[in-house]
Amino acid sequence: MCRPPPHCSIAKVCPSLFTIPKPSDCIQRNQSGTATVELALLLPLLVTLCAFITEFGRLYWTQNVLQKAAQEGARALSLAPPNQLGQRMPGITAQMLQDIRSGGLTNGQSAHIALVCLDLAFNPFTVPPAYCVPGSTVAVDATLGYVQTSITLSLPNLGSWLPFYFPLAAGAGYTIVDADSGYRITLNTSALYRYAGN
Repeated sequence: MCRPPPHCSIAKVCPSLFTIPKPSDCIQRNQSGTATVELALLLPLLVTLCAFITEFGRLYWTQNVLQKAAQEGARALSLAPPNQLGQRMPGITAQMLQDIRSGGLTNGQSAHIALVCLDLAFNPFTVPPAYCVPGSTVAVDATLGYVQTSITLSLPNLGSWLPFYFPLAAGAGYTIVDADSGYRITLNTSALYRYAGN
């Protein structure tokens, strides 16, 4: 006579008197370690994904802080009175550094800031005019068309805690310096305004 185990119904074991039950029909499968194995397989992928999101957010945030500081500096420079352009340059540079630091960049003091005067055809002067020298009291003349601010800042150890090396090509706005201990990326940003002080 066909007798089912206590955990298996008679319908599974003896669908009819002429059928021999399969051994797999009444075997309880132990799945207690399945979740642990799945977690072990997916955890590196999840950690890598979180690292990429975090580091990309850090890069984007830094670029945004630098861009805002460059725009504010160029705007202040473009509104400087004609006889005070050179005198206001050191103060504008200091304010741009302050904007970078207040944006949360701890290495903002190492930022390189350049204030450039351009002619009416968007070309920088070969030799900066006397009115475009920091601290100068010479008044601006009709040759000045635009002012430009640019900021260069090295962002060290970007991606240093990623679980593997990921090759990154140089792109617009940044250059790769080295990848020994993560990436050290040099960010470049600039802002151009028409001079409105005349």
